[in-house]
Amino acid sequence: MVKIYKFFAYMLFFLFAVILFFPKSNLYYLGEKELKNYKVYISNESVNEKLFGLELKQASLSYEGIEVAKIKQADILFLLVYGSVDLKNIELSSLVESYIPKRIDSCHISYSVIEPLTPQAIVKGSFGEIDAHYNLKTRKVYLLLKPSKLMLQEYRNSLQYFKKLKNGEYSYEKSL
Repeated sequence: MVKIYKFFAYMLFFLFAVILFFPKSNLYYLGEKELKNYKVYISNESVNEKLFGLELKQASLSYEGIEVAKIKQADILFLLVYGSVDLKNIELSSLVESYIPKRIDSCHISYSVIEPLTPQAIVKGSFGEIDAHYNLKTRKVYLLLKPSKLMLQEYRNSLQYFKKLKNGEYSYEKSL
């Protein structure tokens, strides 16, 4: 029994050491390189390694050469069974200003081995709150919007793409 405890203790120590000493910034740059295949570019960011992840500051996000958003801070967490990205203070491009408010307060994107085919996101901003799920197998995205008063008053045209639910929330589902 003692040998089994020692085995698990050594195994946990080994996994902890692998995560701790893994070159996280290299993994980030590999991901950034892969995004270029989809014409998505991250630029002007400062990258700082943390114990179990990375911290990005002042990142600009572009698609096909057009700046889409500026992200003040991003925290990326790398674990073997769980990963998350926390974005804070996002300023969207003025191109979307007629559809939704430009400011997003926070965005939490997570992935877990418990549900490996369904990454999730929770986005909060002046538009309200969105709970998003994407199924990698069926390639379907599902959004549940809890709109704010601002969204209901000034951006009603954008809500026409959503289905209104009985509880006042709006849902959207699309295959990609």
